[in-house]
Amino acid sequence: MRRGGADGPEGLAPAIAADRAAGHTPFLVVGAAGSVDTGAIDDLDAIAACCRQTGLWFHVDAAFGAIALLSPRLRPLLAGIGQADSVAFDFHKWAQVPYDAACIVVRDANTLHEAFAGSAAYLRPAARGLAAGAPWPVDLGPELSRGFRALKVWMTIGTYGADRLGAVAERCCDLARRLAEAIGRTLCLELMAPVALNIVCFRVRALDDAAHDRLAADLQLAGRCVLSCTTIQGRRVLRAAIINHRTTAQDVDAIITDVLGLSP
Repeated sequence: MRRGGADGPEGLAPAIAADRAAGHTPFLVVGAAGSVDTGAIDDLDAIAACCRQTGLWFHVDAAFGAIALLSPRLRPLLAGIGQADSVAFDFHKWAQVPYDAACIVVRDANTLHEAFAGSAAYLRPAARGLAAGAPWPVDLGPELSRGFRALKVWMTIGTYGADRLGAVAERCCDLARRLAEAIGRTLCLELMAPVALNIVCFRVRALDDAAHDRLAADLQLAGRCVLSCTTIQGRRVLRAAIINHRTTAQDVDAIITDVLGLSP
């Protein structure tokens, strides 16, 4: 598997050609619709066009970003996602559903059946009874038994509705931009990645990498705010992922105060 580099979509076709020339068999291209680290979004239209031209499967990892499709204002950011052969996303990341609840949508259900369907003496369809009905979920993925995760998804969507969940996504993105702007006005802080959706990555200029990990833990243990850490361009950074419908502007403003208050 070849991981993406800094060349962008224009470097994808040459990379596929180089792999094939080397005797490899590329079959899949994965685009990001809201990366977990920074919320970045790939040029999905360009990737889709390349996949069509080269005959490769186009999968979109929208674990974080898919909920943005429920917002008319945010939806254009994910242009091209509808051309994917498959899309995976998590309800528990931004759709206010308790962990864990994930989903994969595949354009052609027959591809799942061809990949996963099997037979065993103890697993045979029947005309009636508990083994009746089709399709069998076991024939559409690697899991045999499944928990009833769909219930909490159904209840959440039934409670909020698609429009209100889209509004939650918009508000989270607005709060992320508010935080990024506050970081830009604070000389001792440094924004470390563009804010594409609801994730803000930043550093305290005077602190080294290890100190950022300690600072994140200190903030958590103090009960102030829950920031995580990630690595961007080889440097440890604080990461604020704003996803909860209860988060307010005052909460976001307090992040700056708390970070500066606990920084050595």
